[in-house]
Amino acid sequence: MNYHLVVDIGNTNIVIGIYTDGALVNVWRLKTDASKTEDEYYVLIAALLAEKGIKLKEISKSALASVVTKLTSTFLRFSEKYLSCKMISVDGYTDLGLSFPVKDPGFIGADLIVNAYAAVEKYKTNCLICDLGTASTIQLAGADKYFYGTVIAPGMMISAQSLFKEASMLSKISLATPPAILGTNTQDALRSGIIFGNAFMIDAFLKYIRLQYRQLGEIKSIVTGGMAALISDLTEEIDVIDVNLTLEGLEFVCNKF
Repeated sequence: MNYHLVVDIGNTNIVIGIYTDGALVNVWRLKTDASKTEDEYYVLIAALLAEKGIKLKEISKSALASVVTKLTSTFLRFSEKYLSCKMISVDGYTDLGLSFPVKDPGFIGADLIVNAYAAVEKYKTNCLICDLGTASTIQLAGADKYFYGTVIAPGMMISAQSLFKEASMLSKISLATPPAILGTNTQDALRSGIIFGNAFMIDAFLKYIRLQYRQLGEIKSIVTGGMAALISDLTEEIDVIDVNLTLEGLEFVCNKF
């Protein structure tokens, strides 16, 4: 059986997916560690695949989206040493049919490129994509694959960590949806500020962007990323929760090349 290996490297986590016949059959989440070598990642990935009865030699296609430059090189070396196929590393120059408002799109993050491509390919309309991870990003991609631009804001974890660092009286908490907008204890008050605050921010951005680009007609809003589940029920402007959008975009890349 042939498998596709897709890898999404973020600043906090590395998400690895296996596709076969267009279906996502396994997902693993690793802690991002730029100090590891290609050989160390080989040991990790080979062991994860072996648990599911998959061998690296069965990988027929592979694609990578990375925002950690050092790990981009590491994973390309991994693919050269241990895969029988070339790993496609997506960036602003990858020929996905996207067009940009800048002459040189090379600075645009691979995650943003892949999400824009995935959303338009999948939903066939104008899309606002909210990716909630280390940073919270909101981008607009047209049905014609025009990449209008992006908002980048601190993510929920970054906001929380900064608050805990600067306010000595506040202790770290786990992030979970609070029972009410007004907390009756310090933990729920913090959760409300962090989680409701991000939900309100995203709603406000989506409303304003839709208003500013109303000439486009329908604009579907999609939320993805590791923190998506925390705010999806607290927003009014989100249309679709698509947690694996980036992985699916990488699968589309595998099928294109």
